[in-house]
Amino acid sequence: MKKKGEQLLNQLLGFLCFCFAILSIRTYNYFYPFSDLESVLIRISNHVVWFVGPLLYLYVLYHDKKLTSKLVFYNIFPYFLIALFDIFFNKRDHIIHLQIISIIQISAYLLLSIKHSLKNYKESKQFFSWILPSLYTMTFLVSLYLIVHIFKGFGSELFPNELRRSFTSLLAIPIFYIAYKEMNSDNEFGIKPTKYKSSLLSNETTEQYLRAIEKAMQEEELFLIKNLTLQTFSRLVKIQSRHISQVINQNLGLSFSEYLLKYRLKEAKKNLLDPDNKNLSIFGIAQNSGFSSNSRFYYLFKKETGLTPKQYKDKKR
Repeated sequence: MKKKGEQLLNQLLGFLCFCFAILSIRTYNYFYPFSDLESVLIRISNHVVWFVGPLLYLYVLYHDKKLTSKLVFYNIFPYFLIALFDIFFNKRDHIIHLQIISIIQISAYLLLSIKHSLKNYKESKQFFSWILPSLYTMTFLVSLYLIVHIFKGFGSELFPNELRRSFTSLLAIPIFYIAYKEMNSDNEFGIKPTKYKSSLLSNETTEQYLRAIEKAMQEEELFLIKNLTLQTFSRLVKIQSRHISQVINQNLGLSFSEYLLKYRLKEAKKNLLDPDNKNLSIFGIAQNSGFSSNSRFYYLFKKETGLTPKQYKDKKR
């Protein structure tokens, strides 16, 4: 329901939170029955776990590349069929086996998510630096949950029944943390922390730093350096990184990565229309504009213009 940001991303995260809401309500209802919904909650909650792994994986992918409807379909639809079949026909004799399989499935998707995060960490450090701890925490909890079930299968109880029943609610902690971070990415809740409170710059110093930063981008074209980081840029312009972030944020309303992206996309648009680049591939143009990842360039370019690089090039001819 969040108005800002990407609608599909919001829907994926909303569905993920819904799954854990169902699991948490079922846990609460088990200990403190407040309705006759126990049988319905059991049949539904037994299957919402199917969607936790795929939804989390798609969410992680979305921050690096645009999701296709085919990718979403293949990762979600099969589990809808499994869930609907069991909910309608209520095949309770194999539910224990399904629970074990669903935990293994979540583990596989978590490993895929971690692998993707580590692979793309350098390009999207700001995002993956906080998403990875969430993934690690969830992997630990899921692994522990699987071990508990395996021991239970051999007749050994590692934890009291009450704690084991509450385990799925513990898994909600990293998920709701992710939701909190995502919802506040655009200050949707009106939470605007006081930034740079301990790093006040005079107006004169701010203007001096801003001129130096703009010169480095516009005249020296430092944005063309592949994998340029704030720390590297800081060394090149001889301004502390925290002051660079402060000046850009307070004067332009952008983060350093957004500021860098603005220049790279502007350069890409110019290069796409330059006749001297007619023999270059789209990826070649992306590289000449400072991008190191072709898929990320396509995603960011289309997000900015609403067109693929080729469509933009053909339309502007």
